[in-house]
Amino acid sequence: MGRPLRYVPSGQLVEITCTTVQRRFLLRPSRELVEIIDGILARAARLCAVDVVDYVVLSNHLHILALARDSEALSEERASASTTTPRKRA
Repeated sequence: MGRPLRYVPSGQLVEITCTTVQRRFLLRPSRELVEIIDGILARAARLCAVDVVDYVVLSNHLHILALARDSEALSEERASASTTTPRKRA
């Protein structure tokens, strides 16, 4: 059973941590990696109703500070991200 959905009020600062598979050191520092991560975070911010405040990338994980613009849209996105069914984009 999954975790219950969390309520994040609009304008709330949230911290997100992501790790690599098996915590392997896969994120080697390079300009190409920075450009890829910038693009991924920009797309995620657009689609998930958040503003990325700052982020730091280490060899096996990353931390993101973000502001929730719309708490309902963020909750729906988190819920749909955990399903395996395709979802519609607005």
